[in-house]
Amino acid sequence: MSEQFQIAPAEIELQPTESAAATSRNSLPVDWQAAIHLAVNHHPAISSAIASLESAGFNIDAASGGYLPAIKAGITSGRQQDEGNGQIATVGLSQMLYDFGKTGSAVDQASAKYLRQQASALEQIDTIVQQTALALNEVYRYSQLVDNAKKQVKSLRDILALTRMRAEAGASTRVDPVQAQARVEAAEAQQQEVEIKLQQQQYHLQSLLGQPVAADHLSAPHELLSQIKKQGQTVDLNKNPTILMAQADVAVAQAELRSYKAQRYPTLSLEANTNKYMGDIANYQSRSQYQNVYLSVNSTIYQGGSLAAQESASARALEAARSLIASKKLELTDQQRSYFQSITGLQRNISLLTNRMKTITETRSLYREQYLSLGNRNALDLLNAEQEISNAERDLINARCDLWAASVNYIVMAGMARDVFDLNGQVIQGLRLTQ
Repeated sequence: MSEQFQIAPAEIELQPTESAAATSRNSLPVDWQAAIHLAVNHHPAISSAIASLESAGFNIDAASGGYLPAIKAGITSGRQQDEGNGQIATVGLSQMLYDFGKTGSAVDQASAKYLRQQASALEQIDTIVQQTALALNEVYRYSQLVDNAKKQVKSLRDILALTRMRAEAGASTRVDPVQAQARVEAAEAQQQEVEIKLQQQQYHLQSLLGQPVAADHLSAPHELLSQIKKQGQTVDLNKNPTILMAQADVAVAQAELRSYKAQRYPTLSLEANTNKYMGDIANYQSRSQYQNVYLSVNSTIYQGGSLAAQESASARALEAARSLIASKKLELTDQQRSYFQSITGLQRNISLLTNRMKTITETRSLYREQYLSLGNRNALDLLNAEQEISNAERDLINARCDLWAASVNYIVMAGMARDVFDLNGQVIQGLRLTQ
């Protein structure tokens, strides 16, 4: 395992109080890393995963107890043969000397289950990181689209004012301002629709962070691309928690198989006890106390075939676990190629859209000049040019955000999310996540 949880000296509580949430209502951390750290420390699913991890750690201690001596005490009361009634107090000690790997396989099995739960906790952390990063991306997307819609409304209103002025001066017909008014109303309706979607995305992000969200000045995650360029197409799938869980399942199956094989052999133990007679029976005994020390060999001779069946089932479970690793790696490799191709394709598309924006902006300037001075352009040409610019800018915004979304999915799939967002080495709900 490349990542491990360790008990921290003291739990660091990063969840904001109600008063802190109120004061930060309009000043939520706009840095992606800070917001993701907040979400990871807030989400209850991670609390549940870490609690299960701690429980699995105690199971290792319980299994390791088989190596230590067991001390038992008891009292028997009643008639002891023909010697009268009384009690016998017994204190005994049993120490396992050799069991052909029964205890060792139990410890290995508990340890493997701990590693699986550890990988499950890492997977839950990666899931919250992915959900939060994608939610941040959508808030950023719609905040940019709202700005784009506002600019479009303002530009169309300027054209509307211009057409009204020219219509009143007799330089154009009344059709121009009517067309412009219709475009303004359509742009205002589109702006309202985008603002509603922005609110929806803010509420979704708020549920992940546990406090209200301020979308203003949300930073763009440019560093995501640099991480992927540095990584390239070479991905170590063994960092992915899904693969780590599958590998832990193999270790569990191996330990279980060793355990069932060890059940065929006896267990050698050292037994020691001391007994003391009490009550009437003591009057009939020459000694009121005696001790025993002996070696004990215990083995189950026949179990109706259940042991052989369990051993066969464990062998098949081991084979299935090994096949699952290959299946998961094949699936993740396909996802990695798909995300990488999406990223490279979107990068090319962004370059084309950027050039398109420059061309359309220049065209708008020419149309406006021709409309005002030469008169060989009508208001519809101006309106169409503004619409084209708005559409081109919207396509560029969506392409960039789609690129960042694909980048987020890529780094999560590659097991890089905790490195990219600097979670390794952080204290998460009382446990330290280390590399």
